[in-house]
Amino acid sequence: MKDLLTIEHLKHNKALTAFSGVFIVVFILLGFWQIERAGFKESLINEFNLEQAKAPQPISGSSSQWGRVYIEGFYDSNQQVLIDNQINNGKVGYKIYTPFYYDQDQAIFVDRGWISQGKTRNDLPNINFNSAKLRIIGSLIKPEKEVLAGDELLTSEWPLVSQTKSPSIIQEAYEKKFSDMVLILDPDSLFMNEHVALSPFVITPTKHFGYALQWFTMSLVLAGMFLYAIKRES
Repeated sequence: MKDLLTIEHLKHNKALTAFSGVFIVVFILLGFWQIERAGFKESLINEFNLEQAKAPQPISGSSSQWGRVYIEGFYDSNQQVLIDNQINNGKVGYKIYTPFYYDQDQAIFVDRGWISQGKTRNDLPNINFNSAKLRIIGSLIKPEKEVLAGDELLTSEWPLVSQTKSPSIIQEAYEKKFSDMVLILDPDSLFMNEHVALSPFVITPTKHFGYALQWFTMSLVLAGMFLYAIKRES
């Protein structure tokens, strides 16, 4: 009789039942999706660690993301780029992108580390240096796609200030075509500024597991609220 009464109340609360049922399922699915993302990130971490453990190889068309490579060529310190809004240890500053030319017609942006912002936005840091031909060693990364807004992604005077890390956009200020990857210089390299540890992504697997727990908890809370509401009706 009690079961019949419960079914009867479910029928009388169709909107509440439908709402709760749909969102409980959605929350559970989101939880499992976060677990799937965590597994994917863990596989990427293993790939990242394997690449980083290898000895540097000469850069080539087959060089992959996170691989350690070396290149011989020249910096162009006269046409550098400051990547805006870069936080390091709670401080605002820039990443320094310096063009590096090699193999006669090849070009790549080199991430020479972080530098703090001046007292004002117009007070740009001094990043000039003199360099002859040299060999550099670092790790290749492919900057993640960003959601870009605004008309002025690049300023017009050197050093340029950029609102994006994307080589495909920054290269518009140059006559050459650049690699779609960026070389992050090794910490102890010549002309390296403050080094920021290389990470394959911002959100770690642990965070994804935490998000999954939150979604599962929300589904349980909603289920409890639904059962309490039905019980009150009965």
